[in-house]
Amino acid sequence: MKKFTLLLCACAFSSAGILSAQNAGCDGTRYINDVFTTVKKTTVGYAPTIGHINNAYTLQMDVYEPEGDNLAARPAVVLAHGGSFIFGDKSQMQPYCELLARKGYVAVSIQYRLYPFLVLGIPDSLAIFDTAVKAVGDMRAAVRFLREDAATTDQFHIDANNMFIGGYSAGAVTALHSGYIDSTDVLPEFLQDIIQENGGLEGISGTASNKTYASGSKAVVNMSGGLYRKEWVGVNNLPLVSIHGTADETVNYVYGLAAGIAFLEGSSLLHQHAEEVGLWNFLQTVPGGGHTNTYTDPQFETYVDTFWVHATTLLESLTCALTDASEAPYPAENWSVFPNPNTGSSFVLNIAESVQTADLKMIDLSGKTVLEVKNVQNHALVPMQQVPAGTYFVQIQSPAHPEIHFRAQQLVKQ
Repeated sequence: MKKFTLLLCACAFSSAGILSAQNAGCDGTRYINDVFTTVKKTTVGYAPTIGHINNAYTLQMDVYEPEGDNLAARPAVVLAHGGSFIFGDKSQMQPYCELLARKGYVAVSIQYRLYPFLVLGIPDSLAIFDTAVKAVGDMRAAVRFLREDAATTDQFHIDANNMFIGGYSAGAVTALHSGYIDSTDVLPEFLQDIIQENGGLEGISGTASNKTYASGSKAVVNMSGGLYRKEWVGVNNLPLVSIHGTADETVNYVYGLAAGIAFLEGSSLLHQHAEEVGLWNFLQTVPGGGHTNTYTDPQFETYVDTFWVHATTLLESLTCALTDASEAPYPAENWSVFPNPNTGSSFVLNIAESVQTADLKMIDLSGKTVLEVKNVQNHALVPMQQVPAGTYFVQIQSPAHPEIHFRAQQLVKQ
């Protein structure tokens, strides 16, 4: 898999007008492991808007924060629920918001405009695309709301430089289109018309002051979603982390009519295209997983846990990257662990001679750190007698070279 440096991605994001800087909470544990036990939820209105039948109302969001957190600025993850743009509620994303909040993020589940089928009947493909464009505008308004809060009342202590978006099913479709459609893309005429009718790419939702803030984000978390055209994913776009079941009959793993209504290209095609253009991305394929049971059936639990390890590792890496618009990007440093798979009680760390020493962590699939060793030298033997058999992620960082990004390595202990 091509995983180009996260610093490069962060610098590309900075060029879009939002500067990236290391968050004060970066300690190598927060944002990856569970560091809080309880979570508090606050529900607020975030954007006045107009619905499908010209009804005016204010969209709501549930904001999940780690209880007892004293950090002044935390990265935020804005998530949207599923339901084919017809059904669903923001409460459906509560488990994922709580998962993220326990790791130190501010996690937000948004209400967005759904198609009122009880009034307008069953939607056709154009009506669903119109609803999806409305949802994109609502998600962008939510990101702007959090940035405005950070700049004014600061109720939620958001780090405005570190905003991420994502969702499940229709919510993932919303996040993908919000993250990857921009003014440089070639759009079909019908979609151009729909976007124009909905106030442009930024939409109509939000107050006048809300619309003065940026709606950009730094990565997309995609759970069983799809994009109308994979070509909208380019090398300078946002990093992407995805999970998708191969037996998904609602949003096809490859491509097809989503919910039998509108065409989408699924996560496998998005991953393949991202690989081809060199965009940092990860896809957790779930063999035999469906649209819903991927996240509910115990047989798929390991796949979901692995996905969240990769997702939070990505978000932590972007949050904690030391970057500035004037800095040149550093390439990702190659390194390895040997042997792998491993049947013994230790492994060898191979790093570049120029790095000299590194701090090392082993993390299990639940995100828990099971081993931590400081100042490991090249070719050093790392003991792991107390680590049970299983699949782990090994992470290293060099205190002497904080600007260098090291890809996480998977280690299997048999």
